[in-house]
Amino acid sequence: MLYYRFPGKEIVIRIGCFKPDLTDDIQGFILTDFNQENKFVFTSSSLENNDLRTPGVPFVISKDAYLKQATEIIEILSSNQTLKKIVYSRIKEVSLSINGLVLFERLVQAYPNTFVYYFQDPQLGEWIGATPETLIKGTNNSFTSMSLAGTKKADDASPWGEKEIEEQNFVSQFIQETLLNHEVQEVAFDGPKTVQAGPLNHLRTDFQWKSTTNTAWKIAQDLHPTPAVSGTPVQAATEWILSNEKHERLFYAGMIGELQAEELNVYVNLRCGQIIGNQLYLYLGGGFTAESDPEKEWKETENKSKTLLELL
Repeated sequence: MLYYRFPGKEIVIRIGCFKPDLTDDIQGFILTDFNQENKFVFTSSSLENNDLRTPGVPFVISKDAYLKQATEIIEILSSNQTLKKIVYSRIKEVSLSINGLVLFERLVQAYPNTFVYYFQDPQLGEWIGATPETLIKGTNNSFTSMSLAGTKKADDASPWGEKEIEEQNFVSQFIQETLLNHEVQEVAFDGPKTVQAGPLNHLRTDFQWKSTTNTAWKIAQDLHPTPAVSGTPVQAATEWILSNEKHERLFYAGMIGELQAEELNVYVNLRCGQIIGNQLYLYLGGGFTAESDPEKEWKETENKSKTLLELL
């Protein structure tokens, strides 16, 4: 079963399951993993299958091991002439005292301006999320995207630091270059500006342009994974992530949303978690540059976990 709610829309409930789809003309509710190696589309059926496959427990890194790896990342970024940013993620395990559907209902009420979803799937398992990051959305030839990078607590009134401003610039430049490569029309942007998403503030730049839906979907595939979830340059950072993170990201930082003939509404799957039994495994990432501080990056991931944890 699948439950989801786009900002400003009603909750949608569908019965069925996700099926692999590698075709170019994929349509419907889509889900991909982090590096787009696997794509799925939700297929409705009249019968609900409640027999969930029990997935293996993901690797949860200790704080000491995280800080050690974080220090090594900063050393790499300080000495490497190619890598400028690496988004390093970890998993946090917490006990879940309510079922996933109740948590989904609380997320819907608490975060009206985010895309919220929950699904149980026989093969993919049980996932939930409330993501603030639009990859691409639009209809009738007009589309938007956003550069969302740079994070601090919502009650932090201090100015944005150079590290967060640099992170934002990496992502914005990447989006601008991708749009230029696709030769879209009437490109405009607004930002960077401070926006609040639950307990956090982010730096965000909004982009608008004119293109067909087919072109917008091609842009989405070229944008993802953006430097906001991989690093800079994207290919080198992604290769580092796949080689060095001790857990699989699975659907964390993948694409999720709807693709129709005349409309695209796709998000980056952040602030999400995997439910296994009575445990919730939260996937949390932070953008590292040469100016990063390991302890501050750990605290940033802790703050990001509050999107879901404050509602338990």
